[in-house]
Amino acid sequence: MIKAQVGTWHKSCRIHDVLPAYHSLHYRVHTRVLLTLAVVLLLTAVALAEPEHRVLLREAAAAQKAGDTALFVAKLESARKLCPDYPRGLLLLARGYSALNRPDDAVATLHTVAAMGLTYPIELDKTFAALHMQRQYPDLVKAFAANAVPHGTGQSAFQIPDCDGIVEGVACDGQGNWYFSDVRNRCLWRRDAAGNLTCFSRDADALLGIFGLKVDEKRGALWAGTSALPEMRGYIPADNDRAALVEFDLTDGRVRHSYPVPADGREHVLGDVLVGSDGTIYASDSGPPIIWRLKPGATQLEKWLECDQCVNLQGMIESPDHRSLIFADYLSGLWRADFDSKAVEHFSPLPNQTLLGLDGLYAIPGGLIATQSGSQPLRVVRLTLDGTGRPTSLQVLESGHPKLNDLSLGTVVGDEFYFIGNSGWALFEKPETTPARRPVTVFKTKI
Repeated sequence: MIKAQVGTWHKSCRIHDVLPAYHSLHYRVHTRVLLTLAVVLLLTAVALAEPEHRVLLREAAAAQKAGDTALFVAKLESARKLCPDYPRGLLLLARGYSALNRPDDAVATLHTVAAMGLTYPIELDKTFAALHMQRQYPDLVKAFAANAVPHGTGQSAFQIPDCDGIVEGVACDGQGNWYFSDVRNRCLWRRDAAGNLTCFSRDADALLGIFGLKVDEKRGALWAGTSALPEMRGYIPADNDRAALVEFDLTDGRVRHSYPVPADGREHVLGDVLVGSDGTIYASDSGPPIIWRLKPGATQLEKWLECDQCVNLQGMIESPDHRSLIFADYLSGLWRADFDSKAVEHFSPLPNQTLLGLDGLYAIPGGLIATQSGSQPLRVVRLTLDGTGRPTSLQVLESGHPKLNDLSLGTVVGDEFYFIGNSGWALFEKPETTPARRPVTVFKTKI
């Protein structure tokens, strides 16, 4: 949710006011909004191999802390050239311009954020008080307000009633059965074609929190990423580094196989999975930026790719030519990795758009559907891709609906995209919370 930024220039930019939550996965599941993550990239950069724009962002934070606003702005300007679609960086830059009495530059930078279709309550941010007399200021306020107006049909397909968990993933098989992953309750739910909801997994399997799901009709399997984290029931700190790719039988929910992530002393979160066209299974790790692979016939996961330029990996699809894997990094956008060479390429942002904050990716003819849970408003977008997978345009399908307040993952069924609107992560800012039961809404939109 957008958090109003108020107070003086230095107070409104204090890093410790906006620290990310416990785990890197929580950059999305707790905050949900890139606009409210003041300098997440600055805080994570030290622990990773640092691309140049993250070095610049970290140096900007140091300059701001030292009270050197001119250097702060100079560093952010340099970072913007390398990462032009980072909304929070643009907001910080606009604040810097305002503090340096450069109102025209501040207004132009804020217009860039508004042109991305994002919202921000600039009228509540005292840093921008000096802009109120600018001729373009009223139009700017109107532009941000217009972006908050609901877009799309906001159509509810059905609800999961009486839920006290965190519903992250959804999948559907060819018989009209729906499957839902529950991180909190460490289980799978199934909704049959008649609408009856039952627990599909077995307590005896002692599962971890379940995240992304994919149906594999050829093998009669349901694949899931599972991981331990504080929000799941029965969590103990010793579970921190446990994660596994699990194969369930579609007929009865029994676990056929579990493929654990090799222990390496790091905390792993297998947030999403993909069934490749050749039967290979891929799992993205939201802890260390690793894509794991399970080849047909293999008995253990292998590290296929570790992208040290990424921070928080999310959804994946195959490129239209089946030569590469396209994947989302929550904090830097879309990437492509060649299947043969493993060479990686970062896709440039589209004009007046941001590809940051993308979560689930789903292949459709001519492009992909993505849930964008790191934007404000939260939204579902369609990206047109060229033959190699490079994005060429972006269209917003759904955004801003009141019940679409905790967006997670989805699935394509025919010519419609189904997605979870209020997964429940926002209810567990404190993992020990016991929230009231509520219905979880599954939306649908035409693709």
